Formats: sequence, C-alpha cells, structure tokens
Amino acid sequence: MVLESEIAKWKPFSTALPCNQDKEAFGEIMNYCRCYASAAGAAVRPIVTDAMFMAILLAQQKELRKIKAALAKLENEKEKHQIMGGRVFEDLSPCS
Repeated sequence: MVLESEIAKWKPFSTALPCNQDKEAFGEIMNYCRCYASAAGAAVRPIVTDAMFMAILLAQQKELRKIKAALAKLENEKEKHQIMGGRVFEDLSPCS
C-alpha cells in the first residue's frame, strides 16, 4: 500500500524523536492517516504526503472541536454556579 510505504519513510524521524511521549504522539498521527486512507485515495493526489497532511489536519480539527465543546460546557456550568450562588471556580482559561 502506498500509504504504508510513505509512513515507513518517516520511521527515521520517529526513531529520532527524543522521548516516548513524542513517539506515541507521532504514532497517533500516523493512525489518523490510516483512518482516512480511503478518503485520501479518493482525492487522487499525486503526492501522498498531501493526503496525509489533510488527514492529520482533519483529525486535529475534530479533536479541537471536542475540546472547545468541553470547555464551553465547563464555562456554562461555571456561570450557572456563580448565578446560583455556588462556589466560584478558578479561571479555566488555557493561558492561566
């Protein structure tokens, strides 16, 4: 399979990553590519990495949406507690 061949070409990069956490994250990214292999094939892109990067971007966008939804839910709960006189939560912003 063309995708697996391309992923194999990235093996030296993966091996050179400094820690297991980075290697695991890289493995997850390559699995994103595998999940969207049929969609990538339908795109008929002559450069395999184009389709890989699009699959990675799509998966990351989905994760970002989940995180935003969870954050919005937490912020909504925080507002409810404040209105109802509940305890005030710490600032939940990612920059704190």
